[in-house]
Amino acid sequence: MIFYLKKILRVIIFHPIKIPLYLICKIRSRYYSLKIDEGGGKIIITNPFINFTIKKHKTSKLIIKGCFKLIPQIGGISPIVISIGPNSRVQIDGDFCVGQGVKFLLSSNSTLTIGGKDKESASGITSDTLIMVSKKIEIGKDFLCAWNIFITDSDWHQIVGQDPQSDVSIGDHVWIANSNNILKGSIIGKNCIIASNSKITNKVFPSNVLIGGIPPKVLKQNIEWSRDIL
Repeated sequence: MIFYLKKILRVIIFHPIKIPLYLICKIRSRYYSLKIDEGGGKIIITNPFINFTIKKHKTSKLIIKGCFKLIPQIGGISPIVISIGPNSRVQIDGDFCVGQGVKFLLSSNSTLTIGGKDKESASGITSDTLIMVSKKIEIGKDFLCAWNIFITDSDWHQIVGQDPQSDVSIGDHVWIANSNNILKGSIIGKNCIIASNSKITNKVFPSNVLIGGIPPKVLKQNIEWSRDIL
């Protein structure tokens, strides 16, 4: 206890500007955490200048069972947005972090489920990524997602003779490198890596493979990966 009191005193004396910034983060975190409907989790804002918006219909639900942490990335300025349409649900089942420019946009009667952190040191989305849900997208535990990713389960426009929607499923422990499109009908097994600048649509991939290209294909089998460099 004495150690923490001394630490707080040093901050007050040598870094007084940090006190109001810290308080702003705490107040904003508390305010946005009140928008959680179920799960007992909380929203943590780590920088007072992060632009964050939650838009919820009165019939929608935000379920967070861990800590949903907003972490600034170098050069990031775009807002973080969670927009949940009527009768829709965002459910995050463990600790998860996002950077600037990450957007969850759900239309009516849709569901986005994210597993959160399990065995890895963290799970999250770096920055500038859009997830648009028409009906259902499932993302497993220990998800590692780089920047500039587009994930959706719909074409969002009608093509004659073609179903515009098909659910997307991403298994546990999947790493998506930068600048990828994961489109409708994509089913990705656990422990996969998706190489940069790939596009996946209406295709099923097994577990433990490296996926890449346009059109995508299995580049390597029996892979193993970890978030942290040992």
